[in-house]
Amino acid sequence: MHMARAQRPQVQDLIAQLVPGQPLPAAVLAERLGVDRMALSRLVAASGPQVVRMGSTRATAYALRQTTRAGSEWPLYRLREDATLEELGRVIALAGGCFHVDTRRDRPNLRRAPDGDVAAFFPDLPWYLDDLRPQGFLGRSFAHGRAQALGLPKDLKGWQLDDVLTALVSAGGTEAGDLLLGSGAADAALAELQAPPDRVAVDDRLRQYPERARAALDGEDVGSSPGGEQPKFTATVEARGARRAVLVKFAQPDGGAAAQRWSDLLVCEHLALGTLREAGEAAAYSELLQSATHTFLEVERFDRTPTVLGRRGLVSLMSLSSAFVGDVGSAWHVAGAALQAQGWLTADTVQAMGRRHAFGRLIGNSDMHHGNIGFHFIDRGPLPLAPVYDMLPMSLVPSKLGVLRADEPLAPIELLGSGDLQHLRWAAPVAETFWQRVAVDDRIQSPAMRALAQANAERVRQMGARFG
Repeated sequence: MHMARAQRPQVQDLIAQLVPGQPLPAAVLAERLGVDRMALSRLVAASGPQVVRMGSTRATAYALRQTTRAGSEWPLYRLREDATLEELGRVIALAGGCFHVDTRRDRPNLRRAPDGDVAAFFPDLPWYLDDLRPQGFLGRSFAHGRAQALGLPKDLKGWQLDDVLTALVSAGGTEAGDLLLGSGAADAALAELQAPPDRVAVDDRLRQYPERARAALDGEDVGSSPGGEQPKFTATVEARGARRAVLVKFAQPDGGAAAQRWSDLLVCEHLALGTLREAGEAAAYSELLQSATHTFLEVERFDRTPTVLGRRGLVSLMSLSSAFVGDVGSAWHVAGAALQAQGWLTADTVQAMGRRHAFGRLIGNSDMHHGNIGFHFIDRGPLPLAPVYDMLPMSLVPSKLGVLRADEPLAPIELLGSGDLQHLRWAAPVAETFWQRVAVDDRIQSPAMRALAQANAERVRQMGARFG
């Protein structure tokens, strides 16, 4: 009497072992199927594209491929600073809303996932693509203007992962930074280099910008770029053969007290960036344009290069800390220290984050969330800090209903743990200079705002004396 031989496992047995969202190491999978590594490799080959292999040698793991409305696998490109295209690898969708990024070994930052057990396995959209998700004011106008043509919901709040992927692959998403997912997004980016749809002659800005501002407020798609809530649009300014990519924030100071306050705050932002640059801190370059009806703050994009309109990598602290720290509510330099411990940032970068945060507190910036500071995303090594942006006294913004709050001078600043004193010591004279400039700038329309600035300059001088 002979024993019945155990049936050799089939492709469906292999697939049955693979649970969505949980990649299985090769050794575990082989053991569960009762086969050796060679037989496992043959089974995987027989499964065709359904099973995705990640990693190599002892660290190999397997997961199921997922087909989305936008496809299941896309080339990942970078538009370099010289405006040439480089293919970095491939992004593969996996069952359970996960992803695998298949790149060469010399790009460790692209392969680094929050849960480092399996190389280049991401439990969600790879974190460095998060800033490409349409969001904020421009994200809503993107959805309003382009969602219908792409078959997406008009309300961003209803978007699922499939919708985000469609926006990235079909339209490049927000186009923040230098990464492009899929050939369609890459082709569109290259086509726009020749004739940017948002271009404007430098001398024609005050004629064109009010029309673009109206279009932005009508919910049209007025260019695309990083999130944030202040009404804005993008522009490519052309002057004497040179071009520069800018973000244009705007306010209409003739529209009542709240609108005038927003206009004054744009002047404050311009003054804050200039004051920080003079103090040796990298900050975005800006230009103010004012007419009887509008104030425009033009901020040069540091994720774009002049004239050739190449791109530079950019990733927000929000994306980085969400993935690797988990706490997105801490002060910038506190999150920075946690990221330094993981090799993402240098000590100098964390120091600079602390200085910026201290300056922000001394100018009443109550909105220093993790989306308002970023880094240049590079293939390997610690990430360099990007220039300062969105730095202004947000404690003075009107309420959502357009009501001006009582303008109280700055309250005394509390120390945020060790090392904070040196940051405040650096920031106090810089913040005092900022407030003195606000107090005498005739582009600030409200006398009350200038008087408050004068009081705040004195407050900060006193605090600086206390900081020693």
